[in-house]
Amino acid sequence: MRQSAPRFPDGAASRAVLIGCSDFDDIDLPAIPAVKSNLTDLRSALTQDNHGILPPEHCRVLADPADHRSVGMALAQAAREAEDLLLVYYTGHGLLDEDGLLHLALSSTDPAHVGFTGVPADLVKRYLGRARARLRVLVLDCCFSGRAVAAMTESGSLLSAQLDVSGTYTLTSTTATAPSHAPPGQRHTAFTAALLDALNQPQPLTLDAIHQHIDTVLHGMGLPRPQRRSVNAAGDLVLVRGPVQPHAGPPTGSDGEIRFREPPPDPPTRRDTIKASLLLTVIIAVMTLFGGWRVTLIWSGVAALLLGPVLVVNLRRRDVHYDLVVDGDGLSTKHGTRSAHVPWKDIECVGVLRRPGTVLGPNVLIVRLKADAPRPTGFHKRLNQHLPDQRYVIAGMLGTYGADPMRLRSAIERFAGGIYRTEQQLLEMDPRLR
Repeated sequence: MRQSAPRFPDGAASRAVLIGCSDFDDIDLPAIPAVKSNLTDLRSALTQDNHGILPPEHCRVLADPADHRSVGMALAQAAREAEDLLLVYYTGHGLLDEDGLLHLALSSTDPAHVGFTGVPADLVKRYLGRARARLRVLVLDCCFSGRAVAAMTESGSLLSAQLDVSGTYTLTSTTATAPSHAPPGQRHTAFTAALLDALNQPQPLTLDAIHQHIDTVLHGMGLPRPQRRSVNAAGDLVLVRGPVQPHAGPPTGSDGEIRFREPPPDPPTRRDTIKASLLLTVIIAVMTLFGGWRVTLIWSGVAALLLGPVLVVNLRRRDVHYDLVVDGDGLSTKHGTRSAHVPWKDIECVGVLRRPGTVLGPNVLIVRLKADAPRPTGFHKRLNQHLPDQRYVIAGMLGTYGADPMRLRSAIERFAGGIYRTEQQLLEMDPRLR
C-alpha cells in the first residue's frame, strides 16, 4: 500500500504546552535534574528557526508548576486557540492511585494523596478532547514507582486505555524509577534524549517513525519500550521541518563527519582585567613604599619571568579544543596538535560505560579491537592504564567532548553499522570492565 506524504502542521494554527517537574517538596519523590534540559531543548527543537514548526509564542513551558490552576489554565488556553495541532508533553514522575489511575506529579504532589495533589491523566485527556485542533499529540515521559509498574503489569493496557481520545496520537514511556531512566550527569532523560535524537535525523520523521526510532534506541539500551496509541489519528504528521542541533555537545562538521566539541570557556571579562590590574598596582605601590624603586624593579622583573610563561600558556589553552570526530574512516580525537585515530576495520565493537561504579569512571567511550588489529597510539595514557588488556582502547570521557551518548551512538551507527554495544552487552562480554 502506498504511504501518504508527511504532513507539516500549520504553525500559526498550532499550539504546544510543555510541562515538567524536576524538584519536589516530598522526599519520597527524588529530583530529576534532566527535566529542565528536557523542556529547554524540546522547546528549542519545536520552535527553532528554519527547523521547528511553531512560533516561539505558540509553545508554552510550565516548569515545576506547584498547583493544578496553572496547568489547567495553560491547557485550556491552548485547547481554545489550537486549530491544526495541539501538542501536550509532560516529563517528571507518573504515579498511580489505589484504583490504578495515572496522575502526573507536580512539585507539591504528596505520593500518599496522589488523587488530591497530582494532575489526573483523565483531566489532561478531557482538555485534549475539547480542543478544536484537527490532531492532538500527547507525549508522556514519566518515571513510575515500583508499585506503579506492578499495577500496570496487572492491568495490561491500563495506561493506554486511560488515554484514549478520538483523534489523539499518544506516545508514552513506561519508566520504572528516576535513576534508571535519568542517569546522573546526563542532560536528558533516556526517553526524551531518544525523542530529540529522532527530531535531529537528516530527514523529518513522522510520528510513527519517531516511535520506531525511540523504540530501537531504548530497546537497545535494555530499557522499557515506548507505547504508541493512535485513535483515528494519522501517524504521518511531522513535528520539525528538518534536523535540529541540540544545545549539549552538538555534533558539527561536514556531511562526511560528525564532530563533538565541548564549548570553549568564557574569555576573561573586562572586570577580571581591571581586578588584576588593580592588584598589580597595589603590589607595586607597597614594594615601592617599603623597598624603594630598585627593589621594585628587581621583583617586577622576577614576577615577569615567572608569570609571563604561565600567562601565555593559559591564553593559548583558551584556543585549544577537545574534538571527537566520527566519520567514514573511524574514530578520531584531537587536542591541539595532538591527535589519535582508530579505523573501523580494526574495531570489533564500541560502546559507552556509563556507571560511576566502574573502575574506568562514568561515560567512558571504549573500543574493543579485533584480535589481529594493531594497537593505535595517541590516546590518553592515564585512562588506558586501567584497561583489562591490550585489545581495549579508551577514546576518552564523553564530558571532555561535550558528547551526548545518544547522539554519539547515532553517529557511530551511521558510519559503522551495528558495531555499537550497550553497557550491559559490554559487561556481559567482559566482566573485567566492571
